[in-house]
Amino acid sequence: MNEKVIKRGVPAVRLATQPQFLGPSNPLFPARHKQSLIRWPSERQLQEVSARLARMVRVGIRWEAKGDYFASGDLAYQIQEIIRATEELFKKSQRLKR
Repeated sequence: MNEKVIKRGVPAVRLATQPQFLGPSNPLFPARHKQSLIRWPSERQLQEVSARLARMVRVGIRWEAKGDYFASGDLAYQIQEIIRATEELFKKSQRLKR
């Protein structure tokens, strides 16, 4: 009988989840960078988005006046969703302040 035994290695997923020890010279908790890793929008970007949304509302109103209810209704729905999401973010930030 010619049987071949195949020995399987440790799956790559298990290898990735095991802690790695870098040695005594490397700090356990590296110092934070002064610059944030999160990319926050600037005040100007927020104002530009607000102005664009206002223009989109005016365009939607014109579309509705011309009888294009499908496009204007879709636009109105999307803008309402943006407003709802913004309100939820505001409420969440208020809860985090407490």
